Amino acid sequence: MLKALRDKSIKVDFITGSSIGAVIGAMYAATLDPDWVESRFREFLKSDLYQSIGLDRINSKKGSSFFQSITKPVKDMVSMKIVNDRLGLLKSTRLVSVLEYLLPVKLFTDLKIPFKCVSVNLNNGQDVIFDSGDLIQAVTASSSIPGYMQPVIMGDMMLVDGAVSMPYPVMLLKEMGADVTVAIDINIRKFAPFESPNLLQILSRTDQITSIRLNSYIKNETDIILYPETGNVFWADFDKIDLFIEKGYEVVCNNLNKIQSKLNISIFKMLIKKLLTKFEK
Repeated sequence: MLKALRDKSIKVDFITGSSIGAVIGAMYAATLDPDWVESRFREFLKSDLYQSIGLDRINSKKGSSFFQSITKPVKDMVSMKIVNDRLGLLKSTRLVSVLEYLLPVKLFTDLKIPFKCVSVNLNNGQDVIFDSGDLIQAVTASSSIPGYMQPVIMGDMMLVDGAVSMPYPVMLLKEMGADVTVAIDINIRKFAPFESPNLLQILSRTDQITSIRLNSYIKNETDIILYPETGNVFWADFDKIDLFIEKGYEVVCNNLNKIQSKLNISIFKMLIKKLLTKFEK
């Protein structure tokens, strides 16, 4: 999406995100270079760090084959041990290591454009908006998917993925001064029936359904929502990066007239406002 906007000479002045949107948003805000963002992510997927944290072992196909290969008593025992002993499959320190690799800066003050990301405090159910201070810590909290990543503890707060309550935080863009807001929705919208689902797939599916319902209520806050054809793909299937980049670029091109029209209307309104202000003086 960001590459297409650049190629079509549409400037991004502010950026916000939750979950993976917070990661990509921070990478872009730090560099304003979508080619660098893509290149860095590809390097990460080939790195020893990616192999060491185990994300490649929890994608849908590999996870499914593991759970299908063991008996029901063992499945139950594994599930109960995870539930009782762990707050998430991956420790938050591992996610911190990933973000330290992906992000070229550590502080919000080092970013080239204003950026905000969202997390949710499980202790009181309130949103926590990050726009200053430690960038790594903020993005870690915003992308800590419940069940997969352990919550981030900050003082008396237990923070998890901002997509729990704000899948695309366009309201924050308006607060930051944006005249035209564009959101990209990467949720799965067509579900295929399960065939021997595992724990991770069930967690992912329930989260996706909740997010879709929530999005339907907040979409009116957005000027333009883009829906790339992501297909029925599990979030950890990073081997499909080429497809996702292609679809993200394609959805902008398919909606270019709509985006440009909104921008032109916004520019026209600003000119009228300036003329009226000048006339009143």
